[in-house]
Amino acid sequence: MKLRRRVTIYWSVALILLLVAFLIWLLYWRFIAYTDDAYVEGNQVYITPLRPGFITAIHTDDTFLVHQSQLIIELDETDAKISLAKARENLGQTVRQVCQLFYQVFAYQADIEIKKAEFIKVAQDYEHRAGVLEAGGVSLEDFEHAVAALKAGFYSLKWSELLYDSALAEVQGTSIKSHPLVQQAADQVRDAWVQLYRCKIYSPVEGLVAQRKIQVGMHVEAGQPLLSVIPLDQIWVNANFKETQLKHMKIGQRTKIWSDLYGYEVAYQGTIVGLPGAAGNAFSLLPPQNLSGNWIKIVQRLPVRVALNPDQLKRHPLRLGLSMHATVDLHDQSGLLVPTTSTGSPLYQTPIFEWEETGDQILIEQIILDNLDPNLALFIETPLQ
Repeated sequence: MKLRRRVTIYWSVALILLLVAFLIWLLYWRFIAYTDDAYVEGNQVYITPLRPGFITAIHTDDTFLVHQSQLIIELDETDAKISLAKARENLGQTVRQVCQLFYQVFAYQADIEIKKAEFIKVAQDYEHRAGVLEAGGVSLEDFEHAVAALKAGFYSLKWSELLYDSALAEVQGTSIKSHPLVQQAADQVRDAWVQLYRCKIYSPVEGLVAQRKIQVGMHVEAGQPLLSVIPLDQIWVNANFKETQLKHMKIGQRTKIWSDLYGYEVAYQGTIVGLPGAAGNAFSLLPPQNLSGNWIKIVQRLPVRVALNPDQLKRHPLRLGLSMHATVDLHDQSGLLVPTTSTGSPLYQTPIFEWEETGDQILIEQIILDNLDPNLALFIETPLQ
């Protein structure tokens, strides 16, 4: 009896445990997808120069924090300063040349008035001689000279008008500042100004410096990676789930993330923000081509992008490449498998390149004013018609 009773109790406990396990699986575990194949991902901003040169200063180093717009690298400015000086001289000379073009128009305009007066004079001489030619008041030779002078006066006036039109064509409809020659020279000043600005390299983002590959005195080429800046607020987790686990995964589902760095004491609250467009093997150097009959099927993994809570990242910062553990709560099935809009997509931007031309327009205007003839001040902005 005691043995039978013990067996009954044993099987009863076993059934209860099985029932509890089944209920836990039914109500909870079947809605949980887990993977330990997850890693921290993020942006790595590679700092590259836009012009070649020798490095004269490095203001930071690996593991140190840099702020956005902070000066981090300086290049030798000698060549850039020389180019800017030449461009300034060229712009000044060009302004003076354009002033001469305006004066040439005025000179031809005055010459036309002179030629008009001369033409009126020879026309009057012709009329006087033509009126008295039959009466013998003038000789035939004198009359022929009057005819020749009239033709010469006419074509001389015509020639001056053509010269005026030719000179006017070079400046008509433009002011001194807007003249193409001045604008071309101003663009050269602007380019030289920007090249001088680019001798100083500023951090486009705030983050930790990594992969410094340069030394003071080293010559670098345009586009050569110098170092990288890792913004710690632009971090997410790629959780590589098996393809068999993605059936019920939707955008917007909640996740819990643990890192090997902090252990299970720190649980990050995350959200699925993107499901992959391809399995990882599709991006390999040699994608598999299973065309033979002896291939072995391997369950593929797909990287699911999980956004983390920014406040938690500030309290417990992560580093790129750290190993993570991820669980996804599959209860919520209201999300999408594929986004239907681009709203909510990440936006990464920096303002530092917008400041490259700060101050160049002031310099250009000052050069124009310094080389402008005061008598032509009216035409600095007003086009000549």
